[in-house]
Amino acid sequence: MKTQINLTTSCCDLDRFASRDVLLDLLGDDGIELTCFEDDVRGIVPAERVTGLHMSCLPYWLDFWRGDRKACIHELDNIETVRAVFGGETPDALRLHYQKDLEHARQYGAEYLVFHVCDGSVEETFTGRARHTDAEVIDAAAELLNELFGDVQDGPWLLLENLWYAGHRFTDPEMTARLLERVKYPRTGLMLDTGHLLHTNPDLRTQEEGVRYIHEMLDRHGDLCRHIRGVHLNQSLTGARMTNVQANPPKLAKTYRERCEQLFFYVFSIDLHQPFTCPGVKELIERIAPEYLTYELISRDLDEHRRLLKEQRAVFGS
Repeated sequence: MKTQINLTTSCCDLDRFASRDVLLDLLGDDGIELTCFEDDVRGIVPAERVTGLHMSCLPYWLDFWRGDRKACIHELDNIETVRAVFGGETPDALRLHYQKDLEHARQYGAEYLVFHVCDGSVEETFTGRARHTDAEVIDAAAELLNELFGDVQDGPWLLLENLWYAGHRFTDPEMTARLLERVKYPRTGLMLDTGHLLHTNPDLRTQEEGVRYIHEMLDRHGDLCRHIRGVHLNQSLTGARMTNVQANPPKLAKTYRERCEQLFFYVFSIDLHQPFTCPGVKELIERIAPEYLTYELISRDLDEHRRLLKEQRAVFGS
């Protein structure tokens, strides 16, 4: 099993490292699961330590993929913002958007790619009331990925990640099987995000309850679990806040930019990406036996990053 830490090329992440050596010290024996936002102009990220590449996530995209111009303008205010978000006005822009991730994967020699199978507007994220079904999102994501990968047969692994809103949630084996059947790229598997899975049950209050719940979902999926090739290990027990916000959603701002700010602060108040450290976590990972284990944590500075990684690594005696 290969272990990684998550990292992005955004300046707010890389600026905490005075040099590449500081990052290497943080890494220890682990690799990197990288998300590319900006150019790494200082050369902080060592390409030889990048194991995986997390594809950039567009949380709202299905209406654009379907060519529903009216819905896109309703969500994004105007056609200028549509162009800015997607890079154009036609589905080709979406393909080009993700093609950049494939290029980054080749640049860094990544062994796997991670793709979020989800869709949701700002309003849907606050209310929890989805306009599209899981099946609709899964089928559209499969269409997009099949076009993106085309005739590629032997590229990096494509690992499909679960979230807690419309799409792949890893709570319904029928939907999980549907996703795996419809994506034709032969090197396709699953990336199980433990924190995202906990969000699908807002009644959870302790890490121990979370471990039991994940085991229940694994039991439910049976033989489908063999497709789990990677795990994003983290936890957030924020179900009470999610329930309260969904029952009392905020008044949305007038502009898309302002609504995105509202969404950003809300999502990061519930999806905390904290260490998952209770008894049973090590055994849970042993049961799954992933090829890739990513300590996917959110930190505000280098000291906190070190502390959180120390807590998570200690679960595995490292």
